[in-house]
Amino acid sequence: MLLRATQHLMKQQRESGQMISEYIIFIGLKYDNSLILEVHLYNCNPLLTCFNYLPLQYIHNFQVEAYRDMINPVVDAFKYLTQLEYDILQYIVIERLAQGGRERVKDDGLNLSDWLQCLASFWGHLCKKHFSMELKCLFQYIVNQLKKGLGTELVVLEELIQQMANVQYTENMTDEQVDGMAGSETLRLQSSLFGSTRNYKVLNKSTNKLRDSLLPKDEPKLAIPLLLLIAQHRSKIIINADATYIKMVSEQFDRCHGILLQYAEFLSSAVTPSTYVQLVPPLEDLVYKYHIEPDVAFLIYRPVMRLFKSSSSGEACWPLDGNEEGESVSCDDMTLHGDSSQKLIMWSDLLNTIRTILPTKAWNGLSPELYATFWGLTLYDLHFPKDRYDAEIKKLHDNLKQLEDNSDNSSIAISRRKKDKERIQDLVDKLNNESDKHQQHVASVLQRLAREKDKWLSSGPDALKINMEFLQRCIYPRCVFSMQDAVYCATFVQTMHSLGTPFFNTVNHIDVFICKTLQPMICCCTEYEAGRLGRFLHETLKMAYYWKSDEAIYERECGNKPGFALYFRFPNSQRVPYAQFIKVHYKWSTRITKVLNQCMESKEYMEIRNALIVLTKITSIFPVIRKSGINIEKRVAKLKGDEREDLKVLATGVAAALAARKVSVTS
Repeated sequence: MLLRATQHLMKQQRESGQMISEYIIFIGLKYDNSLILEVHLYNCNPLLTCFNYLPLQYIHNFQVEAYRDMINPVVDAFKYLTQLEYDILQYIVIERLAQGGRERVKDDGLNLSDWLQCLASFWGHLCKKHFSMELKCLFQYIVNQLKKGLGTELVVLEELIQQMANVQYTENMTDEQVDGMAGSETLRLQSSLFGSTRNYKVLNKSTNKLRDSLLPKDEPKLAIPLLLLIAQHRSKIIINADATYIKMVSEQFDRCHGILLQYAEFLSSAVTPSTYVQLVPPLEDLVYKYHIEPDVAFLIYRPVMRLFKSSSSGEACWPLDGNEEGESVSCDDMTLHGDSSQKLIMWSDLLNTIRTILPTKAWNGLSPELYATFWGLTLYDLHFPKDRYDAEIKKLHDNLKQLEDNSDNSSIAISRRKKDKERIQDLVDKLNNESDKHQQHVASVLQRLAREKDKWLSSGPDALKINMEFLQRCIYPRCVFSMQDAVYCATFVQTMHSLGTPFFNTVNHIDVFICKTLQPMICCCTEYEAGRLGRFLHETLKMAYYWKSDEAIYERECGNKPGFALYFRFPNSQRVPYAQFIKVHYKWSTRITKVLNQCMESKEYMEIRNALIVLTKITSIFPVIRKSGINIEKRVAKLKGDEREDLKVLATGVAAALAARKVSVTS
């Protein structure tokens, strides 16, 4: 009724010419004069302002959908609206999203249409700036679309999380940023490209607004249903693929997966751990009731695994963690406490659930304890990025010095400098405290792993397949999950080696990965997954090259470790000699070269592109042999003349990196 009445009012005022004046004001609305014109625009008719910017069937040229530069001034103009008008605005945005007759994807089948991206960006900026906007109806619309198998509107959720909570997932991170993402919450925020200059008070307020819209007190809570639907939609993209080309399916999958990672990170950080435990279904339900793949199920359930408590002490700890007397905690003594309505969960129950996830034969050498440990930990647990903490602290101290050297002594400048100093000093204190806490945490985790490692793997008739099972069930699914997970997988392998894990053969692990599975993995990856695989290969080669760099390093790091035993079933047998390890390196280098060349010579677009992407991730350390470098350069040079523009651009970048690499290549 309200909409019909408003549309009738619009018709009357259109006939009187008022909308013409509003349109003239709109055309002149820019960032530099918006403070003046927005008042005039609102005074024309505040209710009709919504419809001039967000027309339904009356105005065909929707300016915000067509011009991204108009978003900020339009958002500023809307600060004069009332709550009723904000509600109308929300209705119209949903109406625009649901309107048929417009393609949501461009003709290339890869990128979202400009109108949808602009509308999502507009909505994100609007909700960030005006907290009176209600989001529940929009979330319900996205949930309904996901139930129908439609996920293009997830870009709106992506923009909301990015703008309101400052959580953004990106693949294009430098080595320093990836290292920083292994740190504490403050370090992650400071290391990101988009977080260091935000107003933290406003950020907290907008984050809480987004969280409360997903988890209202007296209405259906959509936070977890939305998370589960995104996870299910991720799988359906592959299963129900109907795109003409594989690269279209790859693009859709990468887009959905990125939003899943972004939303999961927001949800786990926006609510308290105890609240998160009450919201998330048990691991068994995630896998069997909601049919979510194990790697995604552990992404959702990982924060819960950190909250199991000892029945005796009541303190949060991991099974087999030592108490003050150095005794380990039994799995039967570990429980997860939710609210009174939830069933008490034992750690042993979780291990029993894990046993059902994989086929029985997988447990011949692999143990549920290792599987739970691998999927339960994160890079934060294994890696302390001291250099990143020190670099960020130094950067903040430099900012303090710049403020002190400022010669402006006006009262406003002095007041502003005082606030900035307090803010920066608060960040310095946080980073110092979190750095100490992180260092102690990593040491504690390594102590636990040292006690637990003897139970991870076992010898048997299929001892040679232990590494393959570990690669297939643990490393491969997670090393392509995210950039941080790729580094985590390499770090976990290095930790298993340095701890001297019985029956884990490090040389065989690297050999199987490079010589048997690297090529099929490159062929099966999406674009972003290929980049993560390349990052995992880079970290693996960097570890191996460090051991190879000097015989003294090799003897210290590998000479007494079971990972370099000649016979897999006998960890204490003779070790691989240094001279033989050098020969194995030549074999690995030759194999990587052959795999990449075969992929680049393939007729399949995905194989060529993925090989180039993997190369971009490893050119800082590979190739190390001149012959390999020449062979790869020849293949890349051919691709520089390819008619497909994206392959040409990739090949040009790889060629430049290989040319810079020549000085480090040996004969």
